[in-house]
Amino acid sequence: MKILMTGAHLTPALALIDYIKLKHPGDEMVFVGRLYSQERLKQRAVEEQEVKKRGIKFIPFAAVKFVNSSLIDLILAILNFPKTINRAKKILLKEQPDVLLSFGSYLAVPFVLAAKNLKIPIVTHEQTLAMGKANQFIANLADKVAISFAETSQYLKKDNYTVTGNPVRQAIFKKNLQKPDYLPKDYKNILLIMGGNQGSFVINNLIKTLIKDLLVDFTVVHQCGRPNKLRDFPSELKQIKASLPKNLEKRYFIRQWMEEEELFWLYQRADFAITRAGANTVLEMCLAPLPAILLPLPNTHNDEQTLNAQMMEKAGGAIMIEQKNLTAAVLISAVKQMKKQHSAMRRQLSQKNFYQEAEPKIYQLLVDVHH
Repeated sequence: MKILMTGAHLTPALALIDYIKLKHPGDEMVFVGRLYSQERLKQRAVEEQEVKKRGIKFIPFAAVKFVNSSLIDLILAILNFPKTINRAKKILLKEQPDVLLSFGSYLAVPFVLAAKNLKIPIVTHEQTLAMGKANQFIANLADKVAISFAETSQYLKKDNYTVTGNPVRQAIFKKNLQKPDYLPKDYKNILLIMGGNQGSFVINNLIKTLIKDLLVDFTVVHQCGRPNKLRDFPSELKQIKASLPKNLEKRYFIRQWMEEEELFWLYQRADFAITRAGANTVLEMCLAPLPAILLPLPNTHNDEQTLNAQMMEKAGGAIMIEQKNLTAAVLISAVKQMKKQHSAMRRQLSQKNFYQEAEPKIYQLLVDVHH
């Protein structure tokens, strides 16, 4: 079976690629993804690097976006949309996949329309509790819909869905992961700060003002995202690091992006994390288990990040702070609370079963539509 994957939810796609490579090595996979996570800011995405690393063919593709657009952008998007579908159709005709697997977002829409036209079976996966607009549209055209949570079915018009859960990168369960070589042997009390692949302006800006205070108690590993046209956070943070007293400077580590092994080693050993509340991040932290201070991204469709954060908070493993309430004082207060409670929170998370074995269930849907 030849599977063409596309969509902007990269982590579940990578987890499924790993599963298929391991369990169904005879299958062929192709991944169509973005070169830039934020096209306008020309911020490089990690998709090409992560997909090629797995020995999978990567095809770069830029799709038009209809959300958060000005009137001019919207008119241009409408005019360019048919061309985008034609480009998707050319890729499908060239690659000749047996099935299209979508991981949602605007990127997958032209491929789903082109696949429907070419009578290529379509499976789509929704990772979040609240289904995005693009995936609601895609779900109407798909032959099978995989959802991570039963509650997500409220967004669907058809009953062609299966509750599969979210695919998880298996390296998170490994016990002999390699310690990042930049960390000293005598590291203590790791605090992991994550701004995501794109880097969170809000988190990075706040940490700039607080880093000196945080380094008194913690070894801080700060994943800040790659440079873009607006900001170069890696450089800005390096300047701040260089200005710190020597005893603090040597406890601050700035990372643009984290490789899987590095990230999961930190998940297993950090005291806690400060991060946004994307569905995959939250699930992986629950599985690690790693307690967290969660700062949900506001204004997401159906407020999905708040729902993710509330789920982890309810499980006893997180403190959620809404962005409208986020100040340096509020964050420091949460850090102090976490300092006392992180061990108990880790135990709380470890007593719950978050793993859903989604990979074989999604693969079965691919087999079902192919036959």
